[in-house]
Amino acid sequence: MDAQRSWGLADVELLDGGDARRRFPYLGKNVVNARYRQGDGWLEPRRLALELARASGSHFRLGETVIGFERDDDGMVVGVITDRGKIRGDVVIAAGPLSAPLAKLAGLDLPLATVRRQKLIIPDLPQVPAEAPMTIEFETGAHWRPAGTGAHALWTAPAPAELPQDDVPTSNDFAFGLLDPSSDHAYTPDRRPLLGPTEIPGLAVNTGYSGHGIMGSIGGSRRALDAIYGRLKPQDNPFRPDRAMEARAFDVL
Repeated sequence: MDAQRSWGLADVELLDGGDARRRFPYLGKNVVNARYRQGDGWLEPRRLALELARASGSHFRLGETVIGFERDDDGMVVGVITDRGKIRGDVVIAAGPLSAPLAKLAGLDLPLATVRRQKLIIPDLPQVPAEAPMTIEFETGAHWRPAGTGAHALWTAPAPAELPQDDVPTSNDFAFGLLDPSSDHAYTPDRRPLLGPTEIPGLAVNTGYSGHGIMGSIGGSRRALDAIYGRLKPQDNPFRPDRAMEARAFDVL
């Protein structure tokens, strides 16, 4: 909590178990303490993405698949090749879990591993008030928030990395694991994003947010642009793609 306050979040409260249950009666008896901030909220990723796209004034070409990269005589990336033709311009790979196979087309190996994440939709849950805050279990990262007359719940289960897929298959094992009190995303080794120019001239990346893209994407994109245009020097960019990485365990929020 001291770190949060040092960031300017002076209104974060630390509640013991009794205070937490008095304020939120649906919490279980095993809750020891809680951190709470009244000013927090949650974002809707689709609405945010569409609004950012609209406000940018950019031109979008949909339904095209990148199949390669165009280079000049010096080997610099100067555009992309799609299944409908070529598009010349500055190139930034920002394809989330699909960033690694896309970068591979340019001969770049990104240190990304993808772990399946799923959402459990509970359509009706009267025990949870509609105005309840998003709740995160610190030990496991399991979290939920009210949605409609029920709740949405998510949990990154311990699982081996797997290849990214457009259509991720679901499994009821996830739901039963999330609802079992006894049970205990693209990730970089150090759980930090890859932002800025790569070792391949003309090719930059903005990816690897380790499940926190909706929260970090705007600030991360600004840092990536500053790095691309030289406003942020490589030695001052802790998220540069060629940094030395020390593997870290999965962090919860």
